[in-house]
Amino acid sequence: MDMDNIVLEHLVALRNELKEFRQEAREELQIIRMRLNSVERTVSGAHDDNMIVQMRLDKVDEKIDKIEKRLELAAA
Repeated sequence: MDMDNIVLEHLVALRNELKEFRQEAREELQIIRMRLNSVERTVSGAHDDNMIVQMRLDKVDEKIDKIEKRLELAAA
């Protein structure tokens, strides 16, 4: 009978430790998700900025082409 109580106590302790571990894992996963969302927003913002810069460079290219044609510096 005494051995049954010891086994039961150990099982209860193990269950409690597992419960704590699961809670810690959930909390860590929530932190990881928040940080990943932050990274995704940052990457998305950088992509948007890159697109704006690319559009501006395209406009500059067009203007340079027009200037070269007017000055007859480029082949038509």
